[in-house]
Amino acid sequence: MPPRGENHGMDKKRDACGLIAARAAFRWLGFALTLTIFAACPVPGAWTAFAQVIAASINGDPVTNIDIDERMKMLRVLRKPATREDAIESLFAERLKIREAGKFSINPQDSDLSPQIVSVAKDMKLAPGTLIAALEHAGVPADHFKGYFRAELAFGVLVQALNKGVEASEEQVRAELDKQGGKGASGTEYTVRQVIFAVPHSATVATVQERAHDAERLREKFLSCESGIPIAQAIADVTVRDPIVKTAVELGDGVRQLLDTTPTGHLTPPSRSSEGIEMIAVCKKGASKDDSAARAAMAQKLLAAHIAADGERRLKELRAKAVVVKY
Repeated sequence: MPPRGENHGMDKKRDACGLIAARAAFRWLGFALTLTIFAACPVPGAWTAFAQVIAASINGDPVTNIDIDERMKMLRVLRKPATREDAIESLFAERLKIREAGKFSINPQDSDLSPQIVSVAKDMKLAPGTLIAALEHAGVPADHFKGYFRAELAFGVLVQALNKGVEASEEQVRAELDKQGGKGASGTEYTVRQVIFAVPHSATVATVQERAHDAERLREKFLSCESGIPIAQAIADVTVRDPIVKTAVELGDGVRQLLDTTPTGHLTPPSRSSEGIEMIAVCKKGASKDDSAARAAMAQKLLAAHIAADGERRLKELRAKAVVVKY
């Protein structure tokens, strides 16, 4: 019986031969080379190791059981269907997207991935850092989720480039706006003014709290923009910005809801910003008379829908032509 150390060495050799053989078979080095490698590994478990490592392939690109496990974890974090089959198809799509984009020399680097991560996090109503932390906590390696985001970004850039010059027609825009009530689709128009209590970056917690209390006291006195603005302007280290007019479609959901719940002529609750303690004076709000912002927003929405549909169509065509093997 060989010593324990020799058994361990044989196990490592078996695993190494299995991995080498698996890689050789799927790197298109040729059948003869694969046979040669297996012949160099006089271990019956080589084919078994191969089967355990490689679960499927698409166009000769292998997908391992480890890839699948990691993708299932990632899909759960992204709130997507996460069965084993879902994971395999997601990995197939990633391989197809990155290869197709690579044909056009579209190869995003890690430094290019931030906008894609921000976009996904926004759709999930999460901060980008929270999304990354959730992926890491779930045990998804950085290389794995970066590979996913890289493929999504690369393919998105490609599809957008292939649709360069495509625009929603005025007829399409008008038709969609009519479904939503015509000019009324632009919703409410707001006239607002920012009121900022300056707070130095080096301010202590006590100073910040004191300024927040000052802001609350102003808010209690602020009953209309006509009477409240002069009061605010008389307070030391308070800036009142010029009026701005925004329509509902130009605002984010959070800001729009905040303005909708604040009575006309009053201030929104104080909030901390990079400049200090900030409030918004809602001086006027009513139905928008100009639908240009609504038309621009609808045109962007229709274009985004067109690009998304075109991307799905192209990916479906790539998938239909792909050579897929599952073990």
